[in-house]
Amino acid sequence: MKTRSHAADYYRRILSMQPHALKRLDEGAAIVKRHRGQEITNESGSAGHWYYVITGAVGRSKIRSDGRRQIVDLMLPRDFFFVSESSKRQATIEAIAEETVLASHSGGRVELIAARDPQFARELREVAFQSITRSQEQLLILGGVTALEKVGSFLLSLDRRGSDRRGQVELTVTRYDIAEYLAISVETVCRAITDLQQRGIITLAGKRTVMILNRGALEDRAGEKFKDVSQLKQGQTAAVYPLRSLSDSDTRSLAMTPKRMTSAS
Repeated sequence: MKTRSHAADYYRRILSMQPHALKRLDEGAAIVKRHRGQEITNESGSAGHWYYVITGAVGRSKIRSDGRRQIVDLMLPRDFFFVSESSKRQATIEAIAEETVLASHSGGRVELIAARDPQFARELREVAFQSITRSQEQLLILGGVTALEKVGSFLLSLDRRGSDRRGQVELTVTRYDIAEYLAISVETVCRAITDLQQRGIITLAGKRTVMILNRGALEDRAGEKFKDVSQLKQGQTAAVYPLRSLSDSDTRSLAMTPKRMTSAS
């Protein structure tokens, strides 16, 4: 699917309007564009490198013993993440949306500001804590007994991380990425989405939006799992997920068991 590419100034404007903890970094940020499958590199040597997702999505993944890929962390707009030499050895960090745009900050510069500004240092610790919270949420999602619970919990998680428009989930990633995040097959993801639709719990609104029609039905099984984690996330900025990587045919096939695609959406 072709995407429209914008100049760096366009993304700087988006960055300036997005509320997040480390606004002091915006002015000196470098704008980095990555296409789906391109790795996110450490450009600062031993000091590591900080990134902030402006649009798109980034996945941190590992290869399981059976050869399948497992996405172990999913970074979406308004999420920060850190790349170091050790993290690159332990996992692959790459863009998983076709046009992913990041604000890039050298680790040395971030450390220097934190050393001089106690308030910034506290904000940086909060940002680091958010990555732990994301991992906690994924563990709770993967703890679901059935695929229906896992997919439902995943949608609730995105809704909590999303904008103020509760009940409207804008997906950034393809159903293949969802499957690799949930450690289930893509066919199982599609069947679960169809099941949730048939139960009247969700509906597909337009090409890239999932509407939660019956939140209680999702929360009956999954909602209580997130209570403690949500309390830990007080003060975390909201995130918005514009879907740019899902084609029309890819979205339509969310509601049916697909044939394996020969290329990413």
